[in-house]
Amino acid sequence: MTLGDYLKQQRTEQELSQAELAEKMGVEQSYLSKLESERSLPSTEILAAWLEALALELDTVLAELDRAYIHAKLSRIPSVDAWLRQQKVQSLVRERIRMYAAVLCIALAVPMFYLGYTKLVFDEAIYEYESPGVVLPGEPQDIYFLTPQLQSGGLAERQEQHLEMLKRRNPKILLLSDYRGEQFNRPIPDAVNDSFTRTYYLEETHQQPRWQNTLLQALGLFLGTFGLVLLIILLRSQKR
Repeated sequence: MTLGDYLKQQRTEQELSQAELAEKMGVEQSYLSKLESERSLPSTEILAAWLEALALELDTVLAELDRAYIHAKLSRIPSVDAWLRQQKVQSLVRERIRMYAAVLCIALAVPMFYLGYTKLVFDEAIYEYESPGVVLPGEPQDIYFLTPQLQSGGLAERQEQHLEMLKRRNPKILLLSDYRGEQFNRPIPDAVNDSFTRTYYLEETHQQPRWQNTLLQALGLFLGTFGLVLLIILLRSQKR
């Protein structure tokens, strides 16, 4: 559709005759006929009067026309040429924003996937500590492992001391998400005083998957793929 055809269609829809529209524009009817049949190209002033008479905006009209036609036929009109330049600037700005968005997606994807893969933020290690029993006030923290060295007296006394330690054994296991070293000692919460403690020894380290790490990896892959595809599309469009 040409500019003349479109504006003629608008005139018809508004139920205006050529004579009435020409009068509103302040031009001869014969000149308006040439404009509508595209035998003459309007100046900036005539085009503005034409659009004003039909209560139309330049942006609205040009948006309805083919861009190739506008470049080939209407770009000689100063106001249309200015509109085309403005559209080009806006297009470049939008393209630059998309480019930045693509680069940002890729930049975020790499550390996001890395953090999820290496589990640096959400540690999946579970540390299993075991305490053989209660350490009484005044006893060494490693009493249950030092018993053979601390035993004294004859064979019967040593056996009795050994049996006594076996009776005292009351293992307790703790599963902790934070590493406390190879061993640590802490008071028993419900004991008479803080002198009653337990010494916990690291027995084993387990791995417990966390959904946060899976999510970080998935988001990293998605953002990286999205950013890369968008970047390729933008670079290809620039080469055209």
